[in-house]
Amino acid sequence: MKKCNLSLLVVVFFCFYSLGYAQTLKGVKMPKGFVYIPQGNFVFEKDTISVNGFYMYKTEITNIDYRKFLYDLQKQGKTKELLIAMVDTAKWRSKDAYNEPYVSYYFSHPAYSHYPLVNITYEGALLYCEWLSEKLNEFNQGKFGIKVRLPLRSEWVYAASNGGATSPYSWGGPYLRNNKGCYLCNFRDVGEENIRYNKDKKSIEIEPGSYSCGGAADITAVAASYFPNKFGLYNVNGNVAEMVLEKGVAVGGSWKSYGYEVRNESVENYTEADTHIGFRPVVTVSVKR
Repeated sequence: MKKCNLSLLVVVFFCFYSLGYAQTLKGVKMPKGFVYIPQGNFVFEKDTISVNGFYMYKTEITNIDYRKFLYDLQKQGKTKELLIAMVDTAKWRSKDAYNEPYVSYYFSHPAYSHYPLVNITYEGALLYCEWLSEKLNEFNQGKFGIKVRLPLRSEWVYAASNGGATSPYSWGGPYLRNNKGCYLCNFRDVGEENIRYNKDKKSIEIEPGSYSCGGAADITAVAASYFPNKFGLYNVNGNVAEMVLEKGVAVGGSWKSYGYEVRNESVENYTEADTHIGFRPVVTVSVKR
């Protein structure tokens, strides 16, 4: 029994030493990757609703985040959970493009460690949340009631829109470029936002996109790229669409989406793991009495 407890402590220490942690509200210890989203009211689908405060991961869950989770499942011999949680890298294969290098390297190679996780199922995302709930509760010595889960769509939109701002995008404006002409998120470069009419040539032209004015992202961009919104959240628009608690619904658009499809309100349906869908968990904390 003592050996088992020691092993568990080692795993917990490994996870949080590698992530780092910060002292936050009411003495709760949270990984540094989370930011606090304060409570508030906002208009959601024509109704004014109240949203309780919660923590949210700054970025989409990355490949290295998920590899730690799979490592722990394997170490604990949780074969059933491991099968559910596995990443389906074969999803990268496409008739329209040569993506074989992504099949082999995107999830496992260190070069992609800080890129957003994709090709996982809704059930795999839920298992990750359950696992992280256990680790956070253990790390806080059971002093709080800590629950990690996928956000409700209303919570996600509230956080993405900086507490309910009416702008269609998280940076607070209606345009996909800043005043230097740089794109503010990662989306499909061929869309209405980069098609223009050249009066001199009297023809339609497609303008090339730019990845923060430093070259275009081939597929996904690093999870903490571009600029965060006022709450400190990166890439809520574009990069990868994010699962919410409502099963089969992903929000915010992705690297495959056109500009209009990466708004805070954007929604798409999915039925299985895909190369453009990931997730970003939230954490709620209650005080034990």
